[in-house]
Amino acid sequence: MCGIFGFAKREGWQSESQMDRIEDVISNLTFESVVRGNESTGFAIASETDKLVYKTLKPSDELVCSDEWHNILEKVDVDTTIFLGHVRFATTGAKTKENAHPFVMGSVIGAHNGIIYNHKEIANKIGKNVQVDSEVIFGLLNKKKKYQEVFDLLEGDYALSWIDNDYKVLNLMHEDGRPLHIAYWKKARCLFWASTAEILKAALQEAGLTIAIKELPVDKVYAFDTSNFWSTHKATFVEVETNANWTNYTSYGGVSSYNAGYGTYFSSSNYSTGFHCKYCQATTYKADRICVNCTDKTDNTINLNENGTWTAKCLDCSNIEDYESLVYTGNGYVCISCNDNNDKYVSSFTSQCDYCGDYEPAPDLYSHQGYKLCQSCYDADKRFTSKSNLPALINRGFGI
Repeated sequence: MCGIFGFAKREGWQSESQMDRIEDVISNLTFESVVRGNESTGFAIASETDKLVYKTLKPSDELVCSDEWHNILEKVDVDTTIFLGHVRFATTGAKTKENAHPFVMGSVIGAHNGIIYNHKEIANKIGKNVQVDSEVIFGLLNKKKKYQEVFDLLEGDYALSWIDNDYKVLNLMHEDGRPLHIAYWKKARCLFWASTAEILKAALQEAGLTIAIKELPVDKVYAFDTSNFWSTHKATFVEVETNANWTNYTSYGGVSSYNAGYGTYFSSSNYSTGFHCKYCQATTYKADRICVNCTDKTDNTINLNENGTWTAKCLDCSNIEDYESLVYTGNGYVCISCNDNNDKYVSSFTSQCDYCGDYEPAPDLYSHQGYKLCQSCYDADKRFTSKSNLPALINRGFGI
């Protein structure tokens, strides 16, 4: 068992505050992913000017709490398009920095969660001396012109993330044996992914984001072109058949023995549980031990109850509800039930951005070229005046 995670975003789009939040999410993803592997941590960071690969034998939770992590984040900026991360729980190959993911095979940089059982046979076919089974996947992707030719050769289970020649395009795929989940923050034009929904949800919530999480459909190679990220994360995909010739897939011990191994690994003393928010006990990497959620909750209408949960009173029914079950209206909070049953909260207190479709307090929206824009879209349009025309983009369906 390993873990893959990361983000892909539109180049040059994000505001400074959005970049801070993206860095919070990737820090949280890195920290949380230690439960899927603590024997090495690795990243690839892509932009127009460079593709950087970083590997360490430090467990990811220790790395995030070290000065080394701040040096890594310094490589991430508004022009970064893809941040590809991996944590390793070794199944083949020695536990060395060289055997950590991501692997660079020609023009391909990739990370893999799973096991390839016929990797030695494939290595002989492609004339490669490999130490880790994952290397043959990216060796094949570098050589083969058609994806089906690659997956015809692979016997095993896998979730994959990789970059090829184009620094703006993220490739993701998984077959039924390994999970892979995504979430899209449309305001920042940023796609996040992680092996499990639990890890992704925790990372987003700790950064103060509530975004829908979806499992990526199996047996499809998705190409996410970040230059096409607008109100949706447009992607193309190629459907492939996986494990077509492998008759031992369901009976192989990789499934059952891995599940058996989870209990041992999760209870391992190597997994750090010592970094918790001193207010709500959520996992946090921050040195002051105050998670992003608690740092941001300065409004006196939000209270921390005796159980360590943030709550607020609904404007309509006056019930005290958990913060995660409330909708901000501009004047205060309403519970989801009241908001669904009464449109006055949307119409009275908030208005919709004509570009990204998000609801914001009405006084916070800008009037621009005849449209109402939130702060983020207003700032982005000013930066992109030479590259895009806002009315044309809205009319083409990138807005609501």
